[in-house]
Formats: sequence, C-alpha cells, structure tokens
Amino acid sequence: MIRFSKKVVCAIIALLMILTMVACDNSGSPVSTDETQGYTPPPISTGNADETNPPETNPADTDAPATDPGETEAPATTVMNPEPVKFYSYLTGYEITEEEQKQRPVAIMINNIWTAIPQIGIRAGEVYYECAAEGGITRVMMVLNNYDKVGTIGSIRSSRDYFVDFLDNHDALYVHAGGSDQAYAKLIWRETDKLDAVTMYLPDTFWRDENRLANMGYEHSLMTSGAAIADGFAKQGYRTEINEKYVPIFNFCAPEEEIVLGTDPAKHVHINTTSVQTVDYVYNEETREYLRYQYNGQAHVDGETGDQISVKNVIILFTDISVIPGDTAGRLTVETVGEGRGFYITNGELKEIKWSRSHNRAAIDMTYADGTALVMNCGKTFINVVDDSVENTLSFNYEW
Repeated sequence: MIRFSKKVVCAIIALLMILTMVACDNSGSPVSTDETQGYTPPPISTGNADETNPPETNPADTDAPATDPGETEAPATTVMNPEPVKFYSYLTGYEITEEEQKQRPVAIMINNIWTAIPQIGIRAGEVYYECAAEGGITRVMMVLNNYDKVGTIGSIRSSRDYFVDFLDNHDALYVHAGGSDQAYAKLIWRETDKLDAVTMYLPDTFWRDENRLANMGYEHSLMTSGAAIADGFAKQGYRTEINEKYVPIFNFCAPEEEIVLGTDPAKHVHINTTSVQTVDYVYNEETREYLRYQYNGQAHVDGETGDQISVKNVIILFTDISVIPGDTAGRLTVETVGEGRGFYITNGELKEIKWSRSHNRAAIDMTYADGTALVMNCGKTFINVVDDSVENTLSFNYEW
C-alpha cells in the first residue's frame, strides 16, 4: 500500500475542491472577475468602419448553416435607374439636347441703320450685342445656336474690330460682309473662322434681295439663311463643335426658377445710345420680358413675321468709346480690355454689375458690384455697349 504524507493529502484535497467549483459554474465559463462583470461588448459598426476590408470569415469554422432553412431569404435589392443627364444652352440656360449644346454658335452682323429696318430673321437671335459705329449709327451682332434651322436673315453688314472681340464670349463662328481696316487686321491675326461676303467667294451663302435692292439700296440688300451658313461652314471645313475648354460667360439659374433682384425698379429703360439712336426696353408684366424699341420709339420688329424683339435680360456695359484719331470716316475705337461698370436688368428691376476682360483673347467676366457671380434668368439677353457718358442720361422708369 502506498502511503502519502499528511502534507500531500492536504494538497490533493485542495485541488479537488477548486476543480469542483469550476465544474459547478452553470455557464460553462470561468467565473467573472470584477473587471468583466456587467460589461456589454459594442455592436459591430455598419457606419464609418473600414467596410472595404471586412474581417474574413470561414464557413468551415462553424457548424451553423449559412442560411437558416426555416427563414425566408431577403429579396434582392432593386437598383433604381439614375436620373437622366440634362444639357442646357450656354446662350439662354434652357434645356436642350447634348448635340445642340455641342454645336458651335454663329454670330451674324446685322445692319441697324434706320433705312435698313425692319431686319429679316432677327427674331431668331438668342444673345444680341449693340454698339455704335461711325456717324451715330449702330450695328447689331446676333448670336444663336441652331442657326441651321433659321430661314432668311439680313441684311448682312460689315464688321468692326470690337465686335470681333465679342466672339470670344461664345466661341462663335462669324458671318459678315466686309469690315473696317482695324476689323480685318484683327480677323487676320486671330485667324477667325468666318464667312465674309466681300473677300470670300461664297455664291451659295449670300444673295441680294430684289425688293430691298429696289427700295432700300444695294448696301442694305445682302441676305443669307441658316442652311446657307451651315453649308458655307461645311465647305470651309471649320470646326463646328464648341471648344471642349470653353467656359460660358453666363451663369443661369435653373429653368424652373426665377431670379428676383429685390432692388430698384426698372420698368422702362431708356438709353440715349448715340446722338442718333435711342433704345427703350419696356417691361411686359404678363410675359415678364422686355419689349425693345429704337429710333425714338419705333417697335423693333422682324420684317418677316412682325414679331417684336422681346428679351428676358437686359445688360448695359459702360466703356470708353471715341473716334479713331485721323480716321476720315469717323470710325470708333471701343475699349474692350480692362474693367468697367454696368447694370443687369430683369423682371422689372435692376442691379449694378462690374465687367472685366484681361486681354485681347479673353472672354468677358461679369459679376455683381460686390464681386459675387452674376446669376441670370433663363431667356434671351440684349447687351448694350455704350460710352461712359451715356449713364448721365440713363432712365430706368422713363415716360414716353
């Protein structure tokens, strides 16, 4: 018989008591200590945790089935169709097709001497520029996008160099009939894509209107059409898609919205543009647009349809305009580089703006007077470029 000492027997009894206590724990786990008692682990994060690298799990590590046979599988997630991409006109802000947005616009020089009005097709313009030429007369350059869908346009007149500068605002192709020496110099060094009825052989692009020839004179009878312009551009091999780096000069609000300036009223804007030309914009409360008048109150209409020019936005830009020293024809120089003041007019109200142009190949930049971006209502825009002195006679609530 093996005999144990009293000390060994005591040690064996103590060990057996410890093992019995562990076996009696109902959870099958070691007895909790003060540090773990009452502690609840945090739930697994489904928010900002690194969900791109979740912890790996191996189905072989557990005997539980991947899906409980007694439960119904959750339905597959339905992927909603994304909203269709919308495209908007750089000239009016209205929704157009992608192809229309990519199309390079055209800028057309329109005769605006009183003996040549009414013009034909002028209603089709989306943006208009008016500026003085020699002798107090003015030229109008109209810019439009879908020119190939327009009928007869005219009469077409000659270019001035400052209108060439306005082309950069829209990456526009140019249509004109001749020009001043300064205009031709600028057209050459800029390598402007153009259709010129005087220096280019374009018999399919321009023609003389017999009725205007008989009643208005030779220089006021030159006409074209949208299809003829498109054909001329194609034959010249010009780029007809807008430059992919083009940055629009207009910031429009959404078409379904409308800017309310909440400033001084401008119900009837009267501008003494030159010593000969006066321009009026009269606000129509029903259409919420401005009807244009010129030459002492004559409605500015399209001679083909009788429609009066109506625009949502009127912009007045002040700059320095003076006669070119020594020019026997009295041609003008118009400062288009630098900065100046102006007004934005819409919905019967006005607000002061600033314009700037950094160099001869830059587009114009326009802001409110405080430097914030100029945001405009969608629609047609008429830009009036006038001498600084015109501001002294400007009226925003004129009475006939």
